[in-house]
Amino acid sequence: MDKFLFVLGSNFQLSIAELDHVLRHSRFKGRIVDYSATIGVVEFEKLHENEFYVDDLMELQFMMGGCQKIAKVYDFIPINMVKDAFPLVMDKYKIVEKNRTKIQKILENCIEEIFPTIKNRNIFYAVSIYPEFYDDEYYSRILVKHFLPFLNKKIMEILKEKGASKALYYKYPEEYIEKGTLNPIFPHILIKYRLFEEDRAEIIFGFTEEGIYIARTFTCDNPNFKKKIDEERPHKDFKSSISPKLAIIMLNFLNLFHERETKKILDPFMGNGTIPMFSILEDFQVYGTDKNLEKVNNTKRNIQWLMTELEEELPINLDEKFLQLDVKDLSKHFPSNFFDGICTEPELGPFFTTEPFREEIKELIENDLNQKYEYLFKEAQKILKNNHRLVITSPIFATIEGKHLQINVENIARKYNFTLIPMIDTNRIVNKSDKRLQFQGAKFRTIIDAKKEQIIMRKIHVFEKRG
Repeated sequence: MDKFLFVLGSNFQLSIAELDHVLRHSRFKGRIVDYSATIGVVEFEKLHENEFYVDDLMELQFMMGGCQKIAKVYDFIPINMVKDAFPLVMDKYKIVEKNRTKIQKILENCIEEIFPTIKNRNIFYAVSIYPEFYDDEYYSRILVKHFLPFLNKKIMEILKEKGASKALYYKYPEEYIEKGTLNPIFPHILIKYRLFEEDRAEIIFGFTEEGIYIARTFTCDNPNFKKKIDEERPHKDFKSSISPKLAIIMLNFLNLFHERETKKILDPFMGNGTIPMFSILEDFQVYGTDKNLEKVNNTKRNIQWLMTELEEELPINLDEKFLQLDVKDLSKHFPSNFFDGICTEPELGPFFTTEPFREEIKELIENDLNQKYEYLFKEAQKILKNNHRLVITSPIFATIEGKHLQINVENIARKYNFTLIPMIDTNRIVNKSDKRLQFQGAKFRTIIDAKKEQIIMRKIHVFEKRG
């Protein structure tokens, strides 16, 4: 069965969770059969049988937030062969040469599939290596400095031997190769160098514990598009705004993949409208509320700007769908069981530039944040349909004392008949020997999205209202 390689976002756990969720519940049925911290390898049930499956891959790419690229796998190299061909310590030259010859044979077999027509063609390619982890010594010392030049040279030789008029490859900046800090080419470079055309390609070498998957990229995220929406919209707040990618991931966890144009969803803490804007792009009927009138007007102006940029008509009844409304009054305005989903980031508290004291955060949670989440679940219990989902974030605060404090969201949710849905079904994820890659235990019922040394971290929760 054909395999496809998905290049994951920086939070690989969140990306794997989203990918598995989509493969379980959308029309793109499949399963993750292997993965690392940079890639996931997928077998689809039927997608590959469609003659125009690349169109399906493009649709899948657009609807996902945690996927950078999708590539078709053409071959596989066992990990022992790679390590023997490119060891950390060079001492057994015959073994090295023997295994490098084996790798060259594998390359010869798959290059003709990656480039079906080679003779008399001008071919341009870029090699991207995705290691298990970017901070591995093997990546910085061996893969970047030795394996990458080997691949570039051998692929060029193979293409010329098979009759290519010209064969050129993408050259990475030498300074990053010397430092061992090389990143694979980003999606915007794929677009810039037109690497989806017949005689141009990105060839991915994606590592897992088992070996290397050799794949050709067929589609990628358009980061310029998301960046434009995030940075050029009239009203924005970079200090507290949720990222476009996280907004899309959260929308997917609503589990509303079919007939999205008929599904009504609500963001009751919409701020400047990141979630509503991407909800519109994902074809939902979206409603939004905020107690701050300025934020409501900002959201409406941002949506007007977005639709102008897309050269599309404005959603009807904009003034009726985006309202100044306190979260505690939602059920006074919306009918019972009105919404198919609620997706939101409640207020995370003040923006801290330095770590706060534990007592300060304890007081913030007890006197302010707990009440907001209490109101949210109380009102959601009335306006959300039974067996439908509420996807939210909550803050985790790093304090100056070295402690992490957070709201007990699950306790609040339970009071209003909401059940926490684990974000990862560990029965569907193959186990790994490296503990950093394992998806075991209760900690993956929710997932944290944060950068190192971040004072306020986001925890993502998926709840379902029980009937």
